[in-house]
Amino acid sequence: MSNFVFFLILLSAFSHVSWNILIKRSNNKIIFTRALTLVGSVLLIPVTFFLDPLPTAAYPYFAGTLIIHVLYKLFLCSMHERSDLSYAYPVARGLPSLIILFATPFIFNEELTLQNELAVLSICFGILLLVFANQKFKEINFAGLGFAVLVALTIAAYTINDAKGVRISEPLTYLTYYFALDGIVFNLAFMIFFRKEKFDLSIVKQEIKPIIGAGILSLYSYYPAVYAFTLTKVATVAALRECSILLASLYGVFVLKEKLGTIRIISAIFIFVGSLMIKLYS
Repeated sequence: MSNFVFFLILLSAFSHVSWNILIKRSNNKIIFTRALTLVGSVLLIPVTFFLDPLPTAAYPYFAGTLIIHVLYKLFLCSMHERSDLSYAYPVARGLPSLIILFATPFIFNEELTLQNELAVLSICFGILLLVFANQKFKEINFAGLGFAVLVALTIAAYTINDAKGVRISEPLTYLTYYFALDGIVFNLAFMIFFRKEKFDLSIVKQEIKPIIGAGILSLYSYYPAVYAFTLTKVATVAALRECSILLASLYGVFVLKEKLGTIRIISAIFIFVGSLMIKLYS
């Protein structure tokens, strides 16, 4: 993997966890999420007038990503409302790469080397190990962990879907159309299925700066990863992107005043070793 692609994915990973932290800190996570998706729509709808249309073969994948991402964001908000970031986030980010690793031989025409497999497993193990970092198991909200598993399943689903979609279209065009429509589709779906939940503009006004920041970060967090799907193996890109968990762990230590502890250190070593192996052998 080239230095450019490697560091591009790492930056996108940190962007991803940053907008998740902003959601976690918001007063109303649903409205915050609805608003941040609209940031992408406002910014990118004008851009779509200058783009070529997607090829017909990409339509099923494009429709699929819109639907899967609606479910992903609904599950993500439910996870953040019910569970501590320290428990739920490792599950949500550690499982998808395992699913993609085992699905790769059946879905993608890619042959993973032993080094690739060990790298992905090292990162996944390091991430999942963080579930045990706080050792306050009585505080675990199992409903929140259930939603974390659903988040993981939708992440794996949209990763596989989009990796196939961008390979038969142009990555930047595919993603620009997606982000332009995502905010509209997500808000329409929410209005249809959750009619009692009103869009409170006063909450948006109170948190407008973090909403705009989260919206921009969410755009950047996915563009490099999807572009990388066209350059190298999906399983290694997906795993490397999950290094975002390191920032979440640092947030827990320095902001939430959680103990660093032996488990966090061991976790960081496994994630670092896995990332280095992806850099060297992908």
